[in-house]
Amino acid sequence: MRVIFSGGGTGGHIYPALSIIDELKNTVPDVEILYVGKKGSLEEELVTREGIDFATIRVKGLPRKKINKDSFLSLYELMKGLKDASGIIKRFKPHLVFGTGGYVCAPILLKAQMSGIPTMIQEQNAYPGKTNRLLGRRVQSICLSFPEAEEYFPGEVKKVFTGNPIRRAFRDAVSQASGEEQLVLSFGGSGGQESTNEAVLEMMRDHPHPPFQLIHITGKDHYEKFVADAEKFGGWDENAYTVLNYSHEIPELLKKSHLVIASSSAMTLAEISAMGLPSILIPKAYTAGNHQWHNAKSYERAAASLVIEEEELTGAKLYAGMEKILGDRELSASMGEASRAMANPRADEKIVEEILRVVGS
Repeated sequence: MRVIFSGGGTGGHIYPALSIIDELKNTVPDVEILYVGKKGSLEEELVTREGIDFATIRVKGLPRKKINKDSFLSLYELMKGLKDASGIIKRFKPHLVFGTGGYVCAPILLKAQMSGIPTMIQEQNAYPGKTNRLLGRRVQSICLSFPEAEEYFPGEVKKVFTGNPIRRAFRDAVSQASGEEQLVLSFGGSGGQESTNEAVLEMMRDHPHPPFQLIHITGKDHYEKFVADAEKFGGWDENAYTVLNYSHEIPELLKKSHLVIASSSAMTLAEISAMGLPSILIPKAYTAGNHQWHNAKSYERAAASLVIEEEELTGAKLYAGMEKILGDRELSASMGEASRAMANPRADEKIVEEILRVVGS
């Protein structure tokens, strides 16, 4: 069996694909995998690091606003991408082409659909991106992570609720949080989140010795400014606050945490749920289709999270939310249980089962 995967632009599109590929290789040892993405991209870096064959394609994202010069340049690049995709398909002869989102996967899936090759997509968010909404009209199956996303796809297309596949480090993870000292982990995705940084700074200034320990990850681009701003009010108590620019140890940090403060990317939520943790979610307001807001509201409706929108975020409001959750063990426990109920630890297995069904059909 030969399968092409494509998806990129952010880790939120790439890591699910890598998890699915890993499970597919375990299930079908002789499967041949080819990943298609942009040259010099994040997907090329992450995929080749895993030893997966990678083919490049030319493509440019469509502008989010009204039609302009960039719109025509994007369409011209798409035509070149379709030509690249045609060559890749002729050489590789896939039985299936699978997309995980991002405009990079449009040419290869469109060309596969035009060639009569089965296609599938996996949608991570409660509000689907425009690429997946376009591609989802002609796929053989859509793997959904949030039930709310179903309404944005044609009724006649097969849909399977699988959840988001997560890294092996989170599967069957067991909390190591102790009851002696409450630990809060705060981060705004791999690049950080300015609004959260500002709120944490305000909180550190007004509550220099809190009754908990906070580990805050600023994002590499924001770290120096964060430290400089903190020095204006005398810095921070290192026994209470730990400030990092980035961390490769998120799984280990989550295992020790009692509460998480985060933006609401789909993959972050899947990882929080795998650990069964309560959370305060601060959805990034500038994401495509405002999908982080939709993700966060799904968790809020399930009583798994407290949501604070960026325009309402202050240090005082963030601290009050932390006090409310950490100070009420019954509330914290119920939020954690609600969070775990939204986890799908077998997501990658379910997706592979659906791949095998589609390929066999």
